[in-house]
Amino acid sequence: MRLAPAFVILAACAAAGDGDFSSAEPAPLLGVDGSLDQADRTCHVVLRELERNGTGFGWETIGSSWVWQGSIEISEAAAAEGLVPSAMFRMAPSGAWSSVTATPVSSAPTPATAGYVRYSVRIDQGLPGPGWSGTSLTNARIEVVPFLALPEGGRLFDHNRNPRDLDNYLMTSPELAIGADPTVCAPPAGPTRARLVFDADFSERREGVLAPGGEVAIVFDPARLPTCRNWRNGNPLYDITAHVVFSPGQQRSDVSVRDGAATLAVPSDAHGATLWFENTAIPGCQTWDSNLGANYDFAALAPPQWMGEVRSLITRGGSDACDGGVAASAPFSFDTWARQRAAITNLCFQVYEPGLTDRDDPDLWQKLDVQLHYRYLGQTTGAWQQMHVAFDRRAGNNARYRAGWRELDPLRSYHCPEVTPSTVNGAQVVRVEYYVKVNGGELRPQPGAAFVGQFSDDPNAWRDANCN
Repeated sequence: MRLAPAFVILAACAAAGDGDFSSAEPAPLLGVDGSLDQADRTCHVVLRELERNGTGFGWETIGSSWVWQGSIEISEAAAAEGLVPSAMFRMAPSGAWSSVTATPVSSAPTPATAGYVRYSVRIDQGLPGPGWSGTSLTNARIEVVPFLALPEGGRLFDHNRNPRDLDNYLMTSPELAIGADPTVCAPPAGPTRARLVFDADFSERREGVLAPGGEVAIVFDPARLPTCRNWRNGNPLYDITAHVVFSPGQQRSDVSVRDGAATLAVPSDAHGATLWFENTAIPGCQTWDSNLGANYDFAALAPPQWMGEVRSLITRGGSDACDGGVAASAPFSFDTWARQRAAITNLCFQVYEPGLTDRDDPDLWQKLDVQLHYRYLGQTTGAWQQMHVAFDRRAGNNARYRAGWRELDPLRSYHCPEVTPSTVNGAQVVRVEYYVKVNGGELRPQPGAAFVGQFSDDPNAWRDANCN
C-alpha cells in the first residue's frame, strides 16, 4: 500500500448496518504488527457524521432497530488505490462486532470535502429501536469505527478524532449520534488550495496559498457561534453561513459551514477575500461573527516582483551556504567526488517582494509558496516532481532560499535511480531539468525552458546487482 499512515498499536473498535452486512467481525487486534492493524491519524479514512435517519415523522426502522445513516470520506490517494470504506459497530461494552460496507455517493446536497471521496454508511441490526424502554435508551452505548480493508490483509482504522488507542466513536443518550466536526480532516492546503481556519478560541489563520484560479476551504468551528440552535425530530432548524466576497470583482458566495468545511473556487482576478459569518435559527434567532463589524480580510498571493540569482554551490567547504558556485545558466555537475567529499551541495536563489521580503517576518513561509520542480531524464523523459524549498535567510531586501542536491541525488548509495542512467566515458549519468515556482510565478531561463544539470558516478557493483 502506498499511503503513508501513522502505524500504531490498536485497541478494540466498532459499527453495523443493512446492506453488505456480515456478523461476528473479529475485533481489531491489540499488540499486533502494524502491517495487520493500523491506526489512521493522517485522514485517509474519516467518519464525518452518523445519526438516526429521520423520516419527518419519526425515525426510520428496520425490524426492531432504528436505522443510523451517515457519511465516511476517504482520501483521493486511498480512492486511487481502489479502497472502499467499511464500518464496524457493536453495543458496548461486550456486544459482538459486526460490519457493513459503505456505498459510493454520486450526488448529495453537500458535496464531498475537497480532496476526499464520500461514501454513505447505514447501520441497524441489533441496535436500539422503538421498543426499547426509557431506561434502556439512557444506558445505551453504541461503539462505531470506520476502516479500510487493505489488499495485504490488514485494516486501517479511523482514529482521526480519537487520538488514544482505546478510544472509538461512541454514541450515547440522548442524541445517539456522532456530529460533524469541521475542524477534523478539513480540505488539504497546497500550492493552489488554501484553508481559512476559524478556531473555537477565536483565532484565525490561512494555510496554503490563496491563489487566483485555485480553491479555498472555509473551516469554521461552530463553537464560535453557539447561541442559535433549534431541532425538530432530530433535524437541525438552524444554519451557520459564511459570507465570502472576493475583491476587486466583488464576486460573492454565501455557503453553509454548519456541517463541515465549504470549498469555493477563487476567481482568477482575485486579490483578496473578505469573510463574515451568520448564525440563524427558527424562529428568528440571529448572531454574527464579523470581527466586531470589521470582517476578516485575507490577501491572495501573487507572484513576487522579482526572482533570480539561481546558483549551485558544490564545494568541500565554505563560509556561506550559497556564496559563489555556478550560475544556473551553466549546467551544474554532481559527481563521485561531490558525493564523497563535498560538504555543501546547495541550489540557491533569491526572491524580492516589496513590503514582504525586505523585513524580518516569521510568517514569511505562509506568504511565499516556494517550490522546486524537477525531473530526471533517462531513456524516456521522467515525470515532473516538486518539493517545497526552505527559507535560508534575508540577503539585503531579498529572501534567500536553498535546497540540497544531495537529497535529490538519483545515484546515491544503495538507491536505484528513478530512470535508467546513460553511460558516458564509462560513468553512469543522469541528467536533471528544474525550475522554481513562487506563488504560481515561474523562474526559468526563458519561458517554457528549464535549467539543467547532471549527476554522475563511477560503476557501482551494488547498483549493477540490484537495479537492473
